[in-house]
Amino acid sequence: MKHEPAGLHEALNGLTRQGRFSGAVVILNNGAQFSRGYGFADPFSGRRYTADTPADSASIPKPMTAAAVLMLARDGKVDLDAPVRRYVVEYPHGVTTVRQVLAHSAGLSMKESAETLKGKNNSALVVEAGKLGPEPSFEPGTAFEYCNLCTITLAILIERVTGQHYLDVLRNKLQLSPQVTLRPQRLSEWKGRAIGYRRGSGGKPERLDSWEGEAFYGSGNLSISASQLAAWAAEWWKPPLATFRPDVTASAMIGDKISGLTIGNWYCAQGRSRCHYVGHHEGFHHVYYWDSDRRIALALMTNNTLEPALQHRLARALVAFAEGRPVEARRELANPLPDLPLVSGKYRLPSGESVAVTGADQRVAAVHRGGLSYQAFRVGKGIRYVPGLDVLVSGAPRGGMQWLSLYEDFVAPAAK
Repeated sequence: MKHEPAGLHEALNGLTRQGRFSGAVVILNNGAQFSRGYGFADPFSGRRYTADTPADSASIPKPMTAAAVLMLARDGKVDLDAPVRRYVVEYPHGVTTVRQVLAHSAGLSMKESAETLKGKNNSALVVEAGKLGPEPSFEPGTAFEYCNLCTITLAILIERVTGQHYLDVLRNKLQLSPQVTLRPQRLSEWKGRAIGYRRGSGGKPERLDSWEGEAFYGSGNLSISASQLAAWAAEWWKPPLATFRPDVTASAMIGDKISGLTIGNWYCAQGRSRCHYVGHHEGFHHVYYWDSDRRIALALMTNNTLEPALQHRLARALVAFAEGRPVEARRELANPLPDLPLVSGKYRLPSGESVAVTGADQRVAAVHRGGLSYQAFRVGKGIRYVPGLDVLVSGAPRGGMQWLSLYEDFVAPAAK
């Protein structure tokens, strides 16, 4: 193994001793550089977390699913501007295109809960969504709405077009490890996995775990380890995926506006050589990241309901450690996001761009940026998470709005 990033193990050990971190971190930099587990995969039996512990993937398959569709489009097997129904006949809305589904701009909504999802396969969920919403919730292609059902639809499309199982396409076309599997429907059959949990009264662990009976895939439900996830992230600077990288990092357009997600469902820094994605479900919070210029890939997987104030700070710290910036990494960990109430209004970003917040007194607010609206979900007392931008926002200690993503960190003052 190459020399580990200075101070990284000590920092993660410290978080673990404080009860703030349980999971695994893997960093690849032209080969293995760091690969360790911390805390408990199963806090009820005392089984330790390792870099090879499989866990509930949450949403991290979304870029994999999108990449498979875009590869089929590049090969002339899918027309992105054709109606989805050309490939998935049970799709409920006739005017929606594949491109709009990829961009989370389909208006395909469905209430998601353990009971509504239990036992239903991909096709059954799409059919049920059509019964509950025979018309799109907005005109497709005009708005953003983070959409699990969209990626489930794309998994059906992949199988219909190729005649192969979804996982076989990801393995054969996208270099996903053959050891990555779909999770069993019955949790009792999922051996050796990480169990999601949180700390209850007196510090005792309480289950906050994967849902029983899930049969769908494409948007989630892979059984994957940090080692396997980091290895897949590292494929993006190697052939054949390296030549395909411009396709997946191209801007997703919603009307004439640029979405915060790329068409391949990545969040990317300016220049598109650094991209990442985040998955969150119950007690699980995962991040994977690649930098094609520096040849760095990393995976962070957690099962202990990682506190929102630490989520982006920890990911930013891992990137800094991987790049040899330990002082900045420690500064990130020492500066958790303030959990202060956000106030509705307009704010001025360092670029001069104006961002508006509406409904800050409600459970679900909205952040308006670049002409698009994104839902902002309360994940702490004041902290809100914004899918589609992958940003955490909160009030700031001396006023304004704290804005934190993997690539941005600033306090935006109220616009005059």
